[in-house]
Amino acid sequence: MKQLFYALLAANCLAGCGNEASSPNAAREGVTESRDVAWFLEHSAEHDKTKARCKADPGTLRTSPECINADQAQKQIFVWGREEALRRAREGR
Repeated sequence: MKQLFYALLAANCLAGCGNEASSPNAAREGVTESRDVAWFLEHSAEHDKTKARCKADPGTLRTSPECINADQAQKQIFVWGREEALRRAREGR
């Protein structure tokens, strides 16, 4: 009976492990899946909001996929401009 109790206790404790949507970064960012660079190039308002959020908390969010993709989109905009960067992203370059 004790073994069953401990097995159920362990299963219950491990049930929440590996759920990315419940991680602190995902909750803070308000999204459950990351957006790619092309998405940020197409949605400038969300790109600006994400960049501001990442800049406000770089210690926590710097390595999140959202911040990395938003930063990469910003670099492409700087080099090529938004329209050319978007065209290149659509072509897969």
